Amino acid sequence: MRTRPWSVLLLACSALCLLARGASAAPEAHILRIDPRASLTEGAPVLTTVIELVQNKRMSEALGPCAALTGDAQLDCQSERLETPQALYSPLAPFPDRAAIFTVSVDGADQPAKFESSARWGESQSKPGVGTAWLVLVDAASSMGTRFDEAKHVASAFVASMGPNDIVNVMFFNDRQVVSDSKWQSAAQKAQVDEVIKRVTRTFPAQGRVRPLFNIIKQAATDGFGELGNTGSTVQVPLHQAMVVLSSGVAGTDASSTGPGAEVLKQYLTKGRFPEDNLALPKTPLPVISVWFPAAGYDELRQNAQEFMQGLANTEIGGFYDIVRAGQGGAKGSKIVTAVRTRFNQMYIAKWRVACIASKVAQTFALNFVNTTTPIAGDATFKDVPVGIDPTTWPLDVNVDYTQQMAKRTAVEPEGKVTVYGNFCWGGDKDRAEVYFVPNGTPLPAALGGSDIEGAKRTQQQLIASGMRGKATQASDSDVEFVAPDKEKILWGSGDAAVVRLVVYDNKARRATGVTTATVLTLKGAEKQFNWLLVVGAALGVVVVALLAVIALRGSGKGGKRRGGGAAPSPVVAGLQPIVATPQAYAPPPAYAPPPAYAPPPAPAAPPPAQSDFLYGGQPPQYGLTGGQPAMPVPPPNPYGAPASRAVLTGAAGTYAVGAGIETRIGRDPSQCQIVLGEARTSGLHATLKLEGGQLWVRDENSNNGTWLGGARLAPGAWTPVPAGSSLRVGPVEFGVRLE
Repeated sequence: MRTRPWSVLLLACSALCLLARGASAAPEAHILRIDPRASLTEGAPVLTTVIELVQNKRMSEALGPCAALTGDAQLDCQSERLETPQALYSPLAPFPDRAAIFTVSVDGADQPAKFESSARWGESQSKPGVGTAWLVLVDAASSMGTRFDEAKHVASAFVASMGPNDIVNVMFFNDRQVVSDSKWQSAAQKAQVDEVIKRVTRTFPAQGRVRPLFNIIKQAATDGFGELGNTGSTVQVPLHQAMVVLSSGVAGTDASSTGPGAEVLKQYLTKGRFPEDNLALPKTPLPVISVWFPAAGYDELRQNAQEFMQGLANTEIGGFYDIVRAGQGGAKGSKIVTAVRTRFNQMYIAKWRVACIASKVAQTFALNFVNTTTPIAGDATFKDVPVGIDPTTWPLDVNVDYTQQMAKRTAVEPEGKVTVYGNFCWGGDKDRAEVYFVPNGTPLPAALGGSDIEGAKRTQQQLIASGMRGKATQASDSDVEFVAPDKEKILWGSGDAAVVRLVVYDNKARRATGVTTATVLTLKGAEKQFNWLLVVGAALGVVVVALLAVIALRGSGKGGKRRGGGAAPSPVVAGLQPIVATPQAYAPPPAYAPPPAYAPPPAPAAPPPAQSDFLYGGQPPQYGLTGGQPAMPVPPPNPYGAPASRAVLTGAAGTYAVGAGIETRIGRDPSQCQIVLGEARTSGLHATLKLEGGQLWVRDENSNNGTWLGGARLAPGAWTPVPAGSSLRVGPVEFGVRLE
């Protein structure tokens, strides 16, 4: 039969149109993992994402040339077409970082993240975490027959190809369930996994004519990846995951194990929630590599098996489908592994600096692309899903380098100003911004992780309790200015080596900068400069006062004689009779001796537990040493006055009076105490006070954190006099004492 020229032209045009249509499909981006672990160890708010960025092709187009064939020839044609490089996709390169917009939803608004870096998956295999968790399901039902050994060969090929960060779990299933399981093993244990494969030497007996293949695969995926998400897992979970199904696809007349059923199961695996109502574990979309081992049987059941196995492969996110005929298992294994890994190697590892996150465990992320020559479809499927972030431990986004550079120009000194630069989310509300300086010598945890989180929490509480808190004077989304506390203890070292260490805290989002030795913000410090201008001004003031006093004395000397003669009358003191001056010597009252300089009590040997919950929802305490300035000593009463009728305790916790003749109890329990303190480190009944003969006395009632007088801890159970003007400390709460 002779072919007409116009028919050849028509066929060529049809082929070109088909290719053009396939090539014109819009490129797509799929997020396969959002991982926060790098930030938790490095102290910077960086999310790591694994992104598949490809232009997908239809499987029908790839298999179209095989449609005219039948039998084994058709199956071989289909397999060869599918194994052709990039038969179902075309990768996009390079990563369009300038067009990419990665956002997180915070209070209903999308907050853009800052692009940090991108790298090809295949070029990053040696980096920590860059690996795949392989769940390999091997059909061991009797319907596999001699194909079982070939399926084991393909499973062993995947195990042998494991990279240094890969992990694997091989499961064998029969007509009803998984019957053998290697559990999750690292690449270092792949020899043991291969032994597990070899130990299963034959298939399992049939248990009926109907096999719920849909349910078996779904349950295996749920169990395998559900276990992988548990904190008790013995392996390091890598950034990527995939499932390999090696089966004949035979399910008898099971209604769900058909082509439409495979579509439902594929959607479940693509969503990456195991099980689907799981709201606790991160979302991990799961590429499925489905390999069909055709078995003999009725044509309609064989057709169902092929449709089911082909429908499982979610090729849009990196899944793969292939066919292994009888006798091809040994040679096909390496080809299938190569085809799968070649596509995985085209994925991107993109990192984003995320300054703002929602104040809840579930987060909503989206990836979009703008201003691209060819439109790229983004990914908005990560909606209200957990990604492993505790929002209270997500670090604030501080530009450490720039902050340190500016501190070198103007070093931080006690009562001086310090500006911290970064990308903040407090919208200009300076009341959200707090800063805590680490006192000299305070130990910090080396790292965060596991039980060390509690150690970090205790460190944060100690920073609050130390009272080394600065004051925010202004704040914007790019910087915040603080005034440092007027305490020399903020300085570590001296001279040019002096530094300050501080923690910035957002009290609304309950987030802070790093608190470990490596991540705490360290800036150049300096000793407080002596204010010569103030001293000179004070000296001039004294000179002026002295000159005025001299002028006043001279003026009073000229008018010393009263008109009409006679001596000036003696002064009259209220309540006393006038005293007439006589030649006898006058004995003035004793000169007032100022009290000794105030010395703060020494810190306890071990820091007591704090009630505050820094970074975990609490607010810093506002009493005693932890909240305000310690009470300053007051002058003693006039020694010639009447005995004191009451004692007055004054401090940041309040002002309280102790009357004469009444024992006054002080502590945390309102049912026992007249003076009630809200500090957790005071005992229920901490101490007792009394005023006798104008003298204040105190007795410690076996308290946990002690009663302190002038820096010395008092013995419990004994009455001790409290001099006027002294410092009395009840646990951490300090008072100045005044007698009236």
